[in-house]
Amino acid sequence: MAHRTFEQTRVDEEFVSYGRTVTETDIVNFTNLAGLKLPIFIDAEFCRTNSPFGQRICPGILLQAFAAAMMEELIGPTTIAALGFGESKFQRPVFIGDTIRTHSRIAAKRVTSNPDRGIVDIAVRIVNHRQETIMEGTYRLMMKVGA
Repeated sequence: MAHRTFEQTRVDEEFVSYGRTVTETDIVNFTNLAGLKLPIFIDAEFCRTNSPFGQRICPGILLQAFAAAMMEELIGPTTIAALGFGESKFQRPVFIGDTIRTHSRIAAKRVTSNPDRGIVDIAVRIVNHRQETIMEGTYRLMMKVGA
């Protein structure tokens, strides 16, 4: 998928990202970097005996980072800044070995008072390899206009 400029994006246009398999290394590196110590992320034995899932799960904030990275292919170099992440709803856990994809839809766009900048709202849905929805949310980005 080629990068899109502000002008090239259309409201209601949808994109599906490449697939990405979540690995144990992803979770270990992220929890170490972020300082996350919740047993549901780092303790396999705890999860076998105390978690309803029976295994470690991927932190939701890591899934949001994956989704943002998967959208980079869409919006890449014309993005100036992230302005916000709307309420994210996590509907299912993601396990080590699950493959995810991000479905992105341009929900709204407008030029700001500075005509060189535009705001794009993107509705995001992450699905697993079984096409089950994992997370839904929104991202708001500032993009260059006329890039």
